[in-house]
Amino acid sequence: MPRCRVLSWWSGLLAVWLLLWSGAAVAGVARLDTRQTEIDVWPLVSAVQEAHPVWTLSEALEHQAEARPPTVPTSNFGEFPGVAWLFWSVEVAPEAAGDWLLDIGYASLDHVDLQVLRVGEPTVVIRNGDWVRLSERPLPTRTHVMPLRLMPGRYTLVLRVETSGSMIVPLRLAAPQQRQFREERIQMLQGLATGVVLSLLAYSLAQWYSLRDRMFAYYGLGVGGVGVFQFAFQGMGMQHVWGEHLWVSVLLPPVCILLGILGTFLFIDRALDIRSLSPRLSKGMRLGALVCAATLGLLLVGAISYRDGQQAAKVLGQLPTVLALPIAWRRWREGDRAAGYILVGWSVYTAGVVGLALLISGRIPATLVTLHVFQVASLTEMVMWLVVVGIRVDDLRRAAERDRHDGERLRRLADTDALTGALNRRGLQAAALPMLQRARTHSLVGVYLLDLDGFKPVNDQHGHAVGDAVLVEVCARLGAQVRQADRVARLGGDEFVVLVSELRDEAAARRIGEKLLQALQSPVVVESLQCRIGATIGYALAPGDGRDFDRLLTLADQAMYAGKQAGKQQIRRATAG
Repeated sequence: MPRCRVLSWWSGLLAVWLLLWSGAAVAGVARLDTRQTEIDVWPLVSAVQEAHPVWTLSEALEHQAEARPPTVPTSNFGEFPGVAWLFWSVEVAPEAAGDWLLDIGYASLDHVDLQVLRVGEPTVVIRNGDWVRLSERPLPTRTHVMPLRLMPGRYTLVLRVETSGSMIVPLRLAAPQQRQFREERIQMLQGLATGVVLSLLAYSLAQWYSLRDRMFAYYGLGVGGVGVFQFAFQGMGMQHVWGEHLWVSVLLPPVCILLGILGTFLFIDRALDIRSLSPRLSKGMRLGALVCAATLGLLLVGAISYRDGQQAAKVLGQLPTVLALPIAWRRWREGDRAAGYILVGWSVYTAGVVGLALLISGRIPATLVTLHVFQVASLTEMVMWLVVVGIRVDDLRRAAERDRHDGERLRRLADTDALTGALNRRGLQAAALPMLQRARTHSLVGVYLLDLDGFKPVNDQHGHAVGDAVLVEVCARLGAQVRQADRVARLGGDEFVVLVSELRDEAAARRIGEKLLQALQSPVVVESLQCRIGATIGYALAPGDGRDFDRLLTLADQAMYAGKQAGKQQIRRATAG
């Protein structure tokens, strides 16, 4: 062993001896006996902060006389860029001797080194922190856990903490079983939170793929960014995913939170349709997303530090809310349900962001609630956003339904006669095609062409209003003689066509024509006026007379004309000559 190391070891041992036997200042003593399974160490701690990290353990012990109980909120030094040395003692009763665990319950600490000092024994040094690979840590845990083998007597524990982020140091000394019980509950809740995030992410990507709406991609970006940040912030990522890749642990939190903010800018812009109300504000939202992307790029190439990225995220994080709040309020006042849910989500998320900002700046105690308040708030906002997405999907569905109904209505208008509601020539041709294709020798299709007899005198004598009423009544009577699957059309003026399918033979076709003729024998009563009309009918049959509708209509027209020549008010079969 080199001479300098020997001297350093002896000087350290001497300092420990002086510390234990000269009554140097220690804030308190943790007394371990069979009644305790867990102790909150923070009230027992005295601390000294080193702005420029240079001290060795021996030098830190020399400054311990300056150590005082921390005057900061519980377990929270805030954004302190140097090193904190924490000192406390442990008195172990014989019945409590054995294995204990010191749990530093904040995952995002770069270096956490514990020195266990006892007179007459070598100093035990345990190294931990985010800059230590999972395989090199004393235990592969989510937070920084130091295993201690404590025999009866007094120990002095010295904890050196260094980090580039916030120095949050919740300290608990626990029996292994108690610590496992506590951690299992936290792991279960973290697993549920991760499952919610993954489900929301999968849903957004599936909707983006199926609907091709970028709003869902932006929602997925926001959910994924904030979700992975929480996964890293709570130590789950280091424990379960990237434990051997330290650079991931360093870069991922600010990268993910910037991605989440970027997605939030774009999602809110699209979900509130800001462009339709304020194109300038919409450009501002997209500019905010661009600033996030630029900051992200600078962080990835090393042009700015972790702390700079963290500060940028703190500034940019509330901008989407600040910029879009007036639009959301206006939309909500106008009855937009989605805007109401966005406002609720923002309220909860803002409370979470404020809580996180107060925590990492060292203004509030580090407790189980404050360490998880941002996670709960962000999950709540994600769920609110999911409701917003659901409302927008429903809006899209309703819009598509309206378009479909409008299309059908326009199609009906294009295919029907405005006066009678029967098919017009265009609609008749569309309806005839499938019917004629199904025509067989044992299942005929009849094409009946009717021309009214005596309609012109009625129209001339009583006016067009009466004439129109007569035409409407004629159409209704014709429709009453055939099945719903058959078709009635008005070609124009006083000409009508009836299509009848599934006729067994020509005799059946003849009977249908006679029923149509008979239906027009009785007078049509319009405003106390009895209008007597009749009809002459010509018809053709498919497939015997062909399957081409225009040809069949021509044959029916010829037969009808022949009936007119022969005295009217009769039915004639076409002859395909």
